[in-house]
Amino acid sequence: MKITFNTHDPEAACSDFYRNAFKDIEEISFFDQNYSDYDIALFMTYDHERIASVRNSHPHLKIGIIDPRNYKVLPSTKFCDFIIIDSIEMEDYWRIANIPIFRYVEYPSLPPISKQDRGDSSIRIGYHGNKIHLECMSQTVTPALEELGKDYDIKLSVMYNGQPPTGSEAWFPKNVPVEFCKWSKSSYESFLSFSDIGIVPNNLIHDEAYKMQNITSHAFNYSPDDYSLRFKMPSNPGRFIIFGLMGIPVIADFYPSALQYLQNETGFVAHSKSGWKYCLEQLIKNKKLRETMGSNLKTLVKDKFDFNYQNEQLRIFLASLLEQ
Repeated sequence: MKITFNTHDPEAACSDFYRNAFKDIEEISFFDQNYSDYDIALFMTYDHERIASVRNSHPHLKIGIIDPRNYKVLPSTKFCDFIIIDSIEMEDYWRIANIPIFRYVEYPSLPPISKQDRGDSSIRIGYHGNKIHLECMSQTVTPALEELGKDYDIKLSVMYNGQPPTGSEAWFPKNVPVEFCKWSKSSYESFLSFSDIGIVPNNLIHDEAYKMQNITSHAFNYSPDDYSLRFKMPSNPGRFIIFGLMGIPVIADFYPSALQYLQNETGFVAHSKSGWKYCLEQLIKNKKLRETMGSNLKTLVKDKFDFNYQNEQLRIFLASLLEQ
């Protein structure tokens, strides 16, 4: 079995994550377009428009698209033999393609990092990701932090790729110090590893009035205490996995990947301001609980998401396709 992995954008975050995750697979080569020499060709989602041409010129290939993050990729899947996705959210959506799916969870390949201590009494609450999820936590996590900031010595540590916050952002807690670090691979160890608690806000704000438009009859059984959630199709476990690698306990929004894995003391999930406040407070005031949940999450990550384990399962999946 010979595999080639190709993308025109190897520096893109997901390309880099998958390339580093796959690097120990002996059968795989990177960026070789001599498709006649291979049994299987893997393409990143950004390259989906190339797939039809490769299919037509190399009909012997088994072709897979990796991490299709947008519905616009759908037409290209008809030229594919399989799809590689990273979450239950993506898996459910891409069942529309009606071809085999393999779930492989990618994340930055990091050296072993343990949670570190800055030596002061503050409890640091860490975030890494993009600014969209920070903005969308303004109605839930932020007010919870502001209430907790009245009683506890806490700091919010945020790492994202962009300019430092000005303090006027809706997500910026008014009475809690905020530490900023621009995203880089080295910053996971030099900045994020000092977090005592990790937060994974994920769900997107949407207009509650939209729900109210459906109150035209009792057919939908609408109630003000119903839940209405909005999250992106490519939501995945990656951001809480990073905290798990470092043994840092997490709280995440209600979304399928979090609900699937963060249970039985591997982590907390929350949705409302009150829910976030409760979960944060349990971890802020109980060091033993932080240690237990951080350790449990680290074990989960090692058992379920270790690259060697996932690569062996991928080999089995790809070999089965070649036998068909």
